Amino acid sequence: MEIREKLREMGVVGAGGAGFPTYAKLKQGGIDYYIANGAECEPLLDVSKEIMARFPDKVLKGLNHLKNYTGAHSAIIALKGKYKNAVKALKDNLENTGSDIKLFEMGDFFPAGDEQVMVYEITGRVVPEGGIPLLVGSIVNNIETLYNVCNAIEENLSVTDKFITIGGNIKNPITLKVPVGTEIGWLLDFLGIDYQDKVILDGGPMMGNIVSLDSPITKTTGGLLIFSKGHPAVTVKESSLEHILKMARISCIQCRYCTEQCPRYLLGHDLQPSKIMLTMGFRLSSTYIKQALLCCECGLCEAYSCPQQLSPRRVNAAIKKELAVASVKYMTEKTDFEPQEAREWRKIPTSRLKTRLQLTAFDRPALLVDGDFVKPPEVQILTKQHTGAPAVPVVNSGNRVQRGQTIGKVPKDKLGCHIHASIDGTVLQTDTDKIVIRGEESSWKEL
Repeated sequence: MEIREKLREMGVVGAGGAGFPTYAKLKQGGIDYYIANGAECEPLLDVSKEIMARFPDKVLKGLNHLKNYTGAHSAIIALKGKYKNAVKALKDNLENTGSDIKLFEMGDFFPAGDEQVMVYEITGRVVPEGGIPLLVGSIVNNIETLYNVCNAIEENLSVTDKFITIGGNIKNPITLKVPVGTEIGWLLDFLGIDYQDKVILDGGPMMGNIVSLDSPITKTTGGLLIFSKGHPAVTVKESSLEHILKMARISCIQCRYCTEQCPRYLLGHDLQPSKIMLTMGFRLSSTYIKQALLCCECGLCEAYSCPQQLSPRRVNAAIKKELAVASVKYMTEKTDFEPQEAREWRKIPTSRLKTRLQLTAFDRPALLVDGDFVKPPEVQILTKQHTGAPAVPVVNSGNRVQRGQTIGKVPKDKLGCHIHASIDGTVLQTDTDKIVIRGEESSWKEL
């Protein structure tokens, strides 16, 4: 079976972000750089560095498969130089195998893991406004995605598990493998983690969103971070959009810090969050509104730049949703993009970010505890865990399914990937949004 079709059938999507189907990124010819994104720039999340340190062979094999398929001239793993264990593990493996894959050690700044920032750091090429790395001869994949690529191609394994870090204001941070569809509340109870009267973020403190206890783990869940209510990492996320827009009108002083420190603006893109805030605050009719489509939602503006604790990120995200409904796309006549001269000295050190968000006390290693010891009594497999069309259930209530079995398929003419049972069990429910499976064995006995 061809690699693209194999990855589609095995359900391999981007393990972070929007979950873009991996097969759809692959293009044969014209690729100069195949880049593995191991920067993991979100504070308190350790998934990528733990996978690189523990499974360097799988990461390198997955990357090598995709490099060979696309005919890329070079393959590079980009990670922060401070990830000493991961760097050593990868270097040792490269020396033993004689592979021509190279390591690119990045500085400790945020957002080093933004794919357009990473492409520029490695290649010196700026991805055009509204464009993708492919336009400058590059493809970027997350580290866990490459781990899943290796499993799919070499072991015929579908994506049934997700590596996540659980951290924040808890006693013992941990990184572990969890069946896709596991309920968050059950998982925290199983691990004995106190979450009462606290806020749970799905993702990192910068780009993560508040999530409910009954939400399931998906293929794109990067971590669960627990914070006390009112903590700086969650205050803006707890605010309503109406409140944020009201404060934009009342409090935005047009200092331009959000613009001057925006990573996309610094790359030469015409994105000025300060102007968008002015426009929205006073309901002005302006061409600045479409600039929101260029926002990567890294959260630097709200968490670090704004002295008034406003949220250009939330405003931009809301605008993007409305423009998407209206099928509005960003169009530009520019062909050349030059980074701002000040870019190098406006990179935000992660240490400063941690201090600003009061994360330093929670910054402890979340070492990977490997093994399939998490066995939820029930899972909710969402039909849409990726960019594109949702999967259509191919099982019915009452059907017995086995772990790894295909339970939902995306039509061949649609963008998307199949979904699979993450546990052995019986299908309790199927609808357009999810498939619920009751397990044959559970860990309730262990609670």
